[in-house]
Amino acid sequence: MTPTELTEAVAALETALATGELTVEYAGRRFTYQSTDSIIKALDYFKRQQQGVPSTGPAPSSADRGSYASFERD
Repeated sequence: MTPTELTEAVAALETALATGELTVEYAGRRFTYQSTDSIIKALDYFKRQQQGVPSTGPAPSSADRGSYASFERD
């Protein structure tokens, strides 16, 4: 897929998650997913493709990992 198609796929999958739809269109094709879990997995796959990291296994240290909150009890 081209970078434009990857961006289109990510946007379509994020919209599908937000609206609860299981059928999505991107790259000129229509896809119907079995569950929201399937959409989340596809979204993860396409985001990893955009970053240029392998589709499975741990991401390299150069990949954007985001940030996590940490909480402590007083």
